[in-house]
Amino acid sequence: MTIPKKASLFAMLIMIMLVAAACGDKADNTTTTEEPAAKETTTGTNSETANTEETENTEPASEESKETDNSQDVELGTTEKGSYTNDYFGVSLKFPEAWEFQDAAGMNELTSASSEAIAGDDETKKKQIELSQTKTLNLLMASKYPLDGGQVGPSAMAIAEKVSLLQGIRTGKDYLEATKKFMVDSQFPYDYKEFTTETIGGKEMDLMQITMDAGDGSTITQEYYSTIIEGYAFNFIFTYMDDKTKAEIDTIKKSVQFK
Repeated sequence: MTIPKKASLFAMLIMIMLVAAACGDKADNTTTTEEPAAKETTTGTNSETANTEETENTEPASEESKETDNSQDVELGTTEKGSYTNDYFGVSLKFPEAWEFQDAAGMNELTSASSEAIAGDDETKKKQIELSQTKTLNLLMASKYPLDGGQVGPSAMAIAEKVSLLQGIRTGKDYLEATKKFMVDSQFPYDYKEFTTETIGGKEMDLMQITMDAGDGSTITQEYYSTIIEGYAFNFIFTYMDDKTKAEIDTIKKSVQFK
């Protein structure tokens, strides 16, 4: 399905909105209390373990950080043709071997390039996005068509963002509510359905479904799934346009397995 260039751009931008949203209005309140997850970086592809060496800190860690700071064990997982696995989050899934996929470096380039378009001249949004990006692990991006083309098709994405009780993020629903607020405040032309829960791969996840007019009489639908794992909001984002592409996404969802 070929859609207007503007709608195509929105479809790509919406895929990464979740990485900018959870901190939201709480960004200023957490910058002085949490170590930025930018230390969770990788020098190669997402098949390597993230380098999480911490800087020295002479002050004793808070009880909350003792409970949730498992960053030294975090890994970005392994993406291969047709599959993704991540032992830290205990998840695996399969996608069509013919699909395009991005490693962590490719996803980082996409998020960086899109941040300016999302924030525009809004300095507050720029700060929110920059803070969130330092705390976000880009894990998987698999799509039927290249992201730099004018053709938008079904896609599957996985990301994880370090969260804190200080942000009020205790459940996947909390994270999605912060995401929705960011999107509404950004005045993007999305329609939102009521939050629900769904079991995927044996794990219950909170779900936010949004739709967008593609501009040619068709509709782009995205499903945002979120749950809290080891102090991270772990998220899937699935995109489809019609019954045929929804069936492709449903097949991917059925392949998800949590340990």
